[in-house]
Amino acid sequence: MGRNQNQTETLSEDRLASQRSERIAEYTKRKKAYDYVKVPTSVAEPYKQDGWELDRELKTGIKLRRAKSADEVLENRFWSTLYLLGFEKLNVGRHFRLTVTIDGKKATKQIDVLGIGENTVVVAECKSAESLKKKTLSSALSDLDSLKRPIANAIRAYLGHDTNRKFIWCMVTSRIRWIESDLTRAQEKQIHVVREQELRYFLEIAKTLGPAAKHQFEAEFLAGQKIPLFADRRVPASKFKLGGRTAYYFTIPAKELLKRSFVNHRDLRDPSGAPTYQRIISSRRIKSVAAFLDAGGYFANSILINFHSNVRFEQHGRDQSGDTRFGSLYLPDTYKSCWIIDGQHRLYGAALVDDTTGDPIIPVVAFEKLPAATEANLFATINKEQRQVQKRLLDELDGELKWDSEDPEEAGQAIAARALDQLQHEVAGPFEDKFAPPGMPAGPGQVLTLPQIKQALTKSGLLGRRLQKDGKYLPGPLSGRTNKKTLENVSDFLSCYFTALRAANPTRWEAGSSHLLCYNPAIQAHIRLCGEIVRYLEGKQRIDPHELDAEELSDSIVSFAKPVFDFVKTATDEEFKERFYVPFGSGGPARYFYKAAELIQLKHKDFDPEGLKDHLAGTNKELKDACDKQVAWISDSVHAFIVRKLRESYGEKFFELGVKNKEIKKRAYEKSLDDPAGPKPLETYLDIVELKKIAEASENWPLFKESLSIKLDSQPKGLAKYVAWLDQFNEVRKIYAHPFGRTYSEDDVDLLKFLEAELRQRLI
Repeated sequence: MGRNQNQTETLSEDRLASQRSERIAEYTKRKKAYDYVKVPTSVAEPYKQDGWELDRELKTGIKLRRAKSADEVLENRFWSTLYLLGFEKLNVGRHFRLTVTIDGKKATKQIDVLGIGENTVVVAECKSAESLKKKTLSSALSDLDSLKRPIANAIRAYLGHDTNRKFIWCMVTSRIRWIESDLTRAQEKQIHVVREQELRYFLEIAKTLGPAAKHQFEAEFLAGQKIPLFADRRVPASKFKLGGRTAYYFTIPAKELLKRSFVNHRDLRDPSGAPTYQRIISSRRIKSVAAFLDAGGYFANSILINFHSNVRFEQHGRDQSGDTRFGSLYLPDTYKSCWIIDGQHRLYGAALVDDTTGDPIIPVVAFEKLPAATEANLFATINKEQRQVQKRLLDELDGELKWDSEDPEEAGQAIAARALDQLQHEVAGPFEDKFAPPGMPAGPGQVLTLPQIKQALTKSGLLGRRLQKDGKYLPGPLSGRTNKKTLENVSDFLSCYFTALRAANPTRWEAGSSHLLCYNPAIQAHIRLCGEIVRYLEGKQRIDPHELDAEELSDSIVSFAKPVFDFVKTATDEEFKERFYVPFGSGGPARYFYKAAELIQLKHKDFDPEGLKDHLAGTNKELKDACDKQVAWISDSVHAFIVRKLRESYGEKFFELGVKNKEIKKRAYEKSLDDPAGPKPLETYLDIVELKKIAEASENWPLFKESLSIKLDSQPKGLAKYVAWLDQFNEVRKIYAHPFGRTYSEDDVDLLKFLEAELRQRLI
């Protein structure tokens, strides 16, 4: 492509990765998480002070590495996405600068990521934060908007003024919580916002599909725009009625259909496509489709699509015996106009077929302007009996399909499902990669299931609740003016609250179900706890949650629930398990919730959610039963052990020879005479105090020193005998013997637990 001197000054070829080898080299650098440097060992110290760390030792020195900054990582991820999508020209290095003309004067502008493809040019500004925060980007948006024309002119001058490429302007962010006014401003200025969830999605499909995914990328950002190359394309087709709706049947080369197509993936969560219904593409499945076609296979069934714009049909004839018409169908000439309802794997599999084999022909049944909810219902109907679509996905879709429901409870289910779906893709968020995907084995750390958490969210009252008295439905503290605003409130609130919970004990959170903090019962319980605390704050402290944004509401709840967060932070694993372990089948989330609410009630006496009193009463009974069993075991075990050791030492006359105390012998004899069931062996009638005296007697102590000398924390070091525990245990035993009006204290519980653990090791 010829360029004059002025064009060369604007953009030079050597600053772009235009050759395949250049793009590969740049990609290799950018996909690494670290920068590396080789230095002599003698000069390593200044590097280490600057954040470099040892990677490995070399024969001639050492190799150091330093983690790339958050900004660089973000730029590299988006650059790598464009590379995998097949953009032919990409900027080289991080400090790519473009010469532009502003008001007749030359100036330079740094561009974070520039990608030039056959049909499109992508210009991206990247902004990142080290930790998740709310931040305004109004200034950055204004700057980018003011430079759009100069940048576009410079790039067009380089490409040649006859270029028809479309420009896609992006603001790519990481760990930045956008404010609503900035999102509105970006939309007005036609700057596309790419946050963590969108970037993750595009990077994933780029890895899976390669350049074939570029059409999905372009369709998302250029929806409705004309594609000059697509003008006046027509195919032979038949027009008929299917399910009461107009439909068309035709065949078309796969790659041509792909350029117009869009797949409404749930992983993208495009608001304009709600409800979303398709799962991300399986690499394994599309490769098997491509192999099948390469081997000479063909499609015997049709792909199902929906035209999202009007199409023109020229009739040439009709079936006299029916209502089928034959003619020419003019295909849409805009991006994102052909939505794939069923058959995405066949379409993308065909796109992977070797070009030397030819472009496979695809049979298509197309509807015209079906509502989005009808699309999703049709997808669910088609796939309900197919084994490859897991029922859990269809269960999730039941909530998604109710997005526009007039029933607020049904709409709440859809909002809850979409909020959780967003949170599992929030980069650095508390739920990132924590949900097990339907139809796929759970990966490491994927300990949550969306349907269970969704149910807890809809029951919590945070989205609203129906009154039992008159059946009216009251909006919840997170309800907004629209479903979209409610969705934003829910997502922000859950992210803030569970980020705080994770921060209380990151190690316990990341350990998942094994440490009882991040797993289904715990998350369900915390969501319920949030709902109860909000109701308390509304009623007792007159706080109106609608006057607070999601982050402020979360802060208020976290502050109120400080006893829970403190326990999460400071409790040992054993203490945490003792409080929050939920045996299978024992009402998991409810028990977990009451255990957390009990901690709060210790500080806020009037915090009394429904069911807590009954739970505490039941817990007290469970506690008493457990302590009674411990008392009985300790009494019987100590008694049996002392008798056994005496018998082993003194033989069958152990009671006469081993018990020197005449008062003990006398009381035992008297008890045997008063036994209504008849006298038993005298050792049967010994109590704990008497057993202690027998064991600590000087003639017997050598027999029991190793086993029964148990030091309590309150005792000083250096005593000859540590048997005071038997006296303390005897006081606790009286609760078991005479229970009326008496309960076990926390100290009693701790003592029994300690003694049982010690004696189980010693009495062998």
